[in-house]
Amino acid sequence: MCSVNNSEADPGGGGFHREKQGRLTLWRFDQAPSGINVFFTTRMGGISGAPHDSLNLGFQVGDSPESVMENRRLLSGTLGLDPARLTSPRQRHTAVVANLEQSSQVGGGSISEESPFDPCDGVLTDLSAAPILLHFADCVPVVLAAASPDGPVVAVLHAGRQGLVRGILKNGAQMMIDHYQVEAGSISAAIGPHIGSCCYEVGGMIAAEFAERFGTQAVNGAFLDLAQASTADLVAMGLESRNIHHLEICTSCDPDFYSYRRDGVTGRHGAIAWIE
Repeated sequence: MCSVNNSEADPGGGGFHREKQGRLTLWRFDQAPSGINVFFTTRMGGISGAPHDSLNLGFQVGDSPESVMENRRLLSGTLGLDPARLTSPRQRHTAVVANLEQSSQVGGGSISEESPFDPCDGVLTDLSAAPILLHFADCVPVVLAAASPDGPVVAVLHAGRQGLVRGILKNGAQMMIDHYQVEAGSISAAIGPHIGSCCYEVGGMIAAEFAERFGTQAVNGAFLDLAQASTADLVAMGLESRNIHHLEICTSCDPDFYSYRRDGVTGRHGAIAWIE
């Protein structure tokens, strides 16, 4: 899956396209249901200095809070959103998914790493004008989007190796199905840029445990395929393969994205989704 993409086209063959909006370069998910917007950011166009240069969206990585706030304002302004309404959880590699149900919760985590959703690695909502922002540097960003009987529903999930093993994607899909009466087969999934099987090498014991959990197709020797594991769990929850879309970009290979495995101390790009 090792891929560095310099074109506007989706390297996975469909479902996404790259947009230059002002100073920012973003990837838009084209297959979301009507009324739902989904974007994946790159690291380009912000104000943070090295090693967080430049559109770092994470407060917890040692960047100045002022720079992170300005980067979030840049992103929000570009997308026509209110930065005070960005809702971000405190991500800790868990399988915890929170339901953003109350308008009073909107904007939690918008101005610091402190959030009412802690610990939490996924947020879903049916509220309009309540953008959900999670951040990444090799872990898998997954956005689930569907139309419920009462309107659109969207979830943004942070799926690292630990979160995948613990069931973060299954939990997100199950909450959408149970709480909002969504049909599993109607859910669209966008799997964003993450470290590829070309670069994600682990120890033998971890590889064996991963293969036991997700099947041998998710492991090639000592290298893990997080996209395959993500797909396996989503299909197990009843999602249709044709509705699962991969933006096949490896964050470790592509310098447009942050990579903890490649750089160590670095920033965080984002996955952001909202209902109009």
